[in-house]
Amino acid sequence: MRDFQVATADPQCFPRACGRETTPHRASPTPRRAVLCRDPRHRGRVPAPSRVVTLGTPPLRVRTFGPGWGLPTVGPFGLKLIACLSMLGVPYELAHEDDARKGPKRKSPWIVDGDTRLGDTEMILRHLETTRGVRHDADLGPALAAKSHAIQRLLEEHFHQVFDDGFALLREVFARSMSPLQLAIVGPLMRRAMRRHLYERGLARHTPAEIEALGRADVDALVALLGDQPFFLGDAPTKTDASAFGLLAVTLRSGLPGPVSSYARAQPALAAFVDRALARFLPSAP
Repeated sequence: MRDFQVATADPQCFPRACGRETTPHRASPTPRRAVLCRDPRHRGRVPAPSRVVTLGTPPLRVRTFGPGWGLPTVGPFGLKLIACLSMLGVPYELAHEDDARKGPKRKSPWIVDGDTRLGDTEMILRHLETTRGVRHDADLGPALAAKSHAIQRLLEEHFHQVFDDGFALLREVFARSMSPLQLAIVGPLMRRAMRRHLYERGLARHTPAEIEALGRADVDALVALLGDQPFFLGDAPTKTDASAFGLLAVTLRSGLPGPVSSYARAQPALAAFVDRALARFLPSAP
């Protein structure tokens, strides 16, 4: 594994469309819940991602796939986690590990937090709520929270599966850490495992044309949901945007030639969203 960086988020509140900067919140010496900006124009809408880890606590260690396409990781859920940590103001140390089998749930990403090793982004975020007192989207009302949940499920449970021949991306990742002989042996095994997984979930039971139609419908829905807003729920980013950023950044920037990826790349609104999210969550990225 190769250490990549130690990152912390800007502790300022995220400014809304008014364009005025808000006053930075000071770091707390003990864990506490993220507070809301006191500006009356922002109240109830914009979380203030202050640093809330205990002073002297080692940064969270994040393990995810290696970089590519101008992104710190080619893993969509690794990107989601990094974006969430940025919004929450949680410092982290990023190291690359292309063998997801080393993770506690045999998938990427995972974290090491002291003696705790934990996989799955949602489980990791729950862990951070318990251990550091930070929580995403605590200010969302029931309707917006339900909309956020539905968009994340669209992205992570369906659009993620219609990734056109995602094995091409996975093979590229494995090629960096395996010899040609190892890849020749492991590649077909992984390919069969992915096909079996998608067949069991139902997607691979369809024809390629049917899968393309399903994927295009997902893209159309995302374009309609985003509309002319900067983020999916309005002016300020939420966990939904972290999820969308992870899946869409890889889709648009990877150059996968499949029909759904090509169709998504042809949507100016989605391309602008990825650029905007990249600038917000990873301002130092090329």
